[in-house]
Amino acid sequence: MAHLSEETLTLLALGEAGDPRSQEHVAACPDCAAELASLQRVVRAGRAEAPVLTAPGPGVWAAIHAELGLSDAVAADPLAGVRGDAADAAQDATGPADSTTAGDGAGSGGATVVELDARRRRPRRGVPYPLAAAAAAAALLVGGVSVWGAQRLGLEPEPTVLATAELEPLAGYTARGSAEVDERPDGSRQLVVRTDPADVDGFKEVWLLAPDAQRMVSLGVMAGEEGVFVLPENLDVGEFPVVDVSNEPIDGDPTHSGDSIVRGVLEV
Repeated sequence: MAHLSEETLTLLALGEAGDPRSQEHVAACPDCAAELASLQRVVRAGRAEAPVLTAPGPGVWAAIHAELGLSDAVAADPLAGVRGDAADAAQDATGPADSTTAGDGAGSGGATVVELDARRRRPRRGVPYPLAAAAAAAALLVGGVSVWGAQRLGLEPEPTVLATAELEPLAGYTARGSAEVDERPDGSRQLVVRTDPADVDGFKEVWLLAPDAQRMVSLGVMAGEEGVFVLPENLDVGEFPVVDVSNEPIDGDPTHSGDSIVRGVLEV
């Protein structure tokens, strides 16, 4: 099943009505629903007045670092300095801490709570950009962003591009697009398809065709202008190098309609 693009999910999280098909897709796709829920939490937090943030414990980054297989260069806890600022800000706002809550918070048994108003009154200490980015990523991951979201945030290594194609319009259409086959760090492959908007009577479906167009494999429905499709392990892209996006009527017939919007050949 193709997932909605990041732009489409962001608009939905901001309250934009969007394409009814996008809303129907979210209702049927657990991955997109989870990603949308995560983005909605970020939107609500950004719109809330005087929110209170909880700094995660020092073991959180270690778990994230191990799970994503990051390099030793970013092994240090990026929130260590932020946690120190939080303690200083809390002390400024409430007065000197007693002996049971001072230091690393062992007396309270919980994470430090930071009042943002108190934090804003203090001059910012310089935080190197990589650590700031890592801290933001850690906060989002603690909030429930999936590994799919981590890849979007740039924590997961970029996939390797194996082949690309320029998609040209066919008769009756003006839309253009592109396609690429990516190999992910875990060895799986995915086809990423992007097209210009196109008027369709039913829905868009993505196919891989043999050069003679007599044999083909359907990869799924494309909602919006971008789709990501996981390729079967035993699918030889060299045998089916033609990327085709078709306009399919809602008639219950699983075969190709013969009405193609764009088409192009993958080149290694």
